[in-house]
Amino acid sequence: MRWYEISIKTTEEAEDAVSNILYELGANGVVIEDNEIVARPNLWDYIDENQFTKKDYAKVCAYFPESSNVLELTHTIEERLKEIAKYIDIGEGKISVSEVNEKDWAEEWKKYYKPVEIGNIVIVPSWEDYKAEDSKTIVWLDPGMAFGTGTHESTILCLEAIQKYVKPGMDVLDVGTGSGILAIAAKKFLARRVLAVDIDEVAVKVAEENARLNGVEIEIKKNDLVEGIEEKFDVVIANIVADIIVRLSRDVKKVLKDDRIFISSGIIEDRLEDVLKSFEKSSLEIVEVKKMGTWCLIVSKKSCVG
Repeated sequence: MRWYEISIKTTEEAEDAVSNILYELGANGVVIEDNEIVARPNLWDYIDENQFTKKDYAKVCAYFPESSNVLELTHTIEERLKEIAKYIDIGEGKISVSEVNEKDWAEEWKKYYKPVEIGNIVIVPSWEDYKAEDSKTIVWLDPGMAFGTGTHESTILCLEAIQKYVKPGMDVLDVGTGSGILAIAAKKFLARRVLAVDIDEVAVKVAEENARLNGVEIEIKKNDLVEGIEEKFDVVIANIVADIIVRLSRDVKKVLKDDRIFISSGIIEDRLEDVLKSFEKSSLEIVEVKKMGTWCLIVSKKSCVG
């Protein structure tokens, strides 16, 4: 399979906002090249060590399946860039499109993806020879073309929240599971049942493979958010993007038990207030808000009343 690589020449200041646009448009992976990347090597899905020379711009690259309408995508990106340029310096904003072979991309970034320790969890690439301390929980992962390596701030925030809120015997729903990393972590923290859903067939396949890799039993299926799900859960997790979380906030109470937890992440800081307002309209009680870089996580709960 071949993929479109869409790259945007921008500023370091704008790289997170640009990345968020690309994820919202369905990117299956994002690469950032900038002058600070060497100082924070665990924050992104892939690092090109040949780009560590000083330059006066940042480059954000995203990968879309060859079935994508690339002309429509580039037009939408142009319009979104114009919008954020009203609030932040995006630099040149030049968009370039090329094609890349899936195998070449997948094999190349593996060189730079190393074990990541997040609290008591260690995310370990499946190809690494690794032995953790007995006190650590290992999640083996081969994300393939699905989002979620454990290195993005939004995923780190979710993994921290899982360790805090998921207790043995709980039922957990992971909406937009991607690589399955959060669902697997929840199961390893002794959730009784875990249901993981994603609208992307590639993600469903990758999550199934990663569940087998970790020897955990998780129900994984293709589904549009919580549509058609009848049962209720103790914890619902959604590491997606702000617009989808706003949409999900209208329905998440249908799948939450009373006084139970909704963990939502993938929210760029500029959109935090929009998401919080949507939670207020949906009578979701805010438990905590956490930030890492320019990304935010909201923990809320379904009140017993309302």
